[in-house]
Amino acid sequence: MDSRTRRNFKDIQLRHLSRIFGRMVVLRASVGAGLFLAVAAMVVADGAPWRMVWLVVQKVCALSFFFFELRRYKREGLTKRSVPINLLLGVMFQQSLVMGTGGLASPLLFMVFPLAFVGATTLPRVWHLRVFKAELLALTLMAVPQLAGWLPMLPLSYVGAPPRPWMFAIALGMFLLIIATNAVGAAIRMTFDDMLLDALAQRDELLATHRSYSRALESMSGEIAHELKNPLATVKGLTQLMVREAGRAQPTERLEVLSSEVVRMQGILEEFLNFSRPLVPLSVSAVDLVALCDEELVLHEGLAAQGEVKLERVGVGPVHAVCDPRKVKQVVMNLLHNAIEASPRGGHVILEVDANSIGEARVSIKDQGEGLPLQVAGRAFEAGVTSKSKGSGLGLTVARALARQHGGDVKLENASGGGCVAELVLPRELPADILKPVGSGEVAHVG
Repeated sequence: MDSRTRRNFKDIQLRHLSRIFGRMVVLRASVGAGLFLAVAAMVVADGAPWRMVWLVVQKVCALSFFFFELRRYKREGLTKRSVPINLLLGVMFQQSLVMGTGGLASPLLFMVFPLAFVGATTLPRVWHLRVFKAELLALTLMAVPQLAGWLPMLPLSYVGAPPRPWMFAIALGMFLLIIATNAVGAAIRMTFDDMLLDALAQRDELLATHRSYSRALESMSGEIAHELKNPLATVKGLTQLMVREAGRAQPTERLEVLSSEVVRMQGILEEFLNFSRPLVPLSVSAVDLVALCDEELVLHEGLAAQGEVKLERVGVGPVHAVCDPRKVKQVVMNLLHNAIEASPRGGHVILEVDANSIGEARVSIKDQGEGLPLQVAGRAFEAGVTSKSKGSGLGLTVARALARQHGGDVKLENASGGGCVAELVLPRELPADILKPVGSGEVAHVG
């Protein structure tokens, strides 16, 4: 956990703890009066003079502290030591109430557990251990003299003291229950802390991705402007020439150049739009990747014929995967297009579809080109990085993003015998956190 995440974690904890503590202070001040009325009724019914004196001292000290803390909280809010000090003093007041109303035979003995649970779930580990030790120590100081028979007058006269074996059982049960209450509270606290840390880590990761994406988008805006400048100048110049030569022979060659430059600009803009817009949700279904790849091979026969490149698919089908066929086609199209362009005249592009034993489907495309240059090999999927003279450097970035949206990936590496191998890996069944269950006859849309 880095320092920034730790600060955020502490700030969120303090903010929510302040709300809880504020409610606790208000509740304690309002309920405290009613509790002391009940204690006063117990003491009056008992009639012991020492208990009367104890009641007055207890009431003055406790209510003074309660209302002092309420005023201080409204004035200053929650400070670093507010909760630990309040809980430590709360343990003291609580044990004093239990002691004064009968000790191990007190009707208020149950009050030990709510305070122990609050301390375990709200305090940092160091302060929680201190309060926990204070609770055990207070219980020991109350139980030992009573079990030893040194304080026979402690139980209320109209309640009486339970038999000695019962007193031992009550004392042992209190110790065990206090330990169990603290253990459960600490476990709950750790669970919520882990959940909060995971949420902060995911948020930081998302923010880092967003910052990286924004920087790449900003950088690519300049690259796109530069890429479009030259073809626009060519289109402008050829258009002016065609206007001056109107009525003469058809300028076929110039029209072809115009067409190719417009297509080039359109491709650059489409790749930029695919990169700049957020990934739209998946619309998934069971897809035969072999059939999908065969369709792409047919669509690329014209491009391959221009470079006299032979296309071949190997592997036995069908190979099914649950995916968005439109997006997977876009990935395969990009990888196949790159392989054809990278292949020399008379080259051979091999497309292979198979599945492995760990539930993954794989589409592998191998060309016979020169492979990835060293300066590009480690950065091929970064926006704007390309080895093409007229490329935007966005195709592979978008392809990997689409594959990872499915829980898969796109890999690119040089083949041992020359050329380059592009590999699309997809899970045959989408992970549970990606695929959302839908009703019968519906299409699953996944963000």
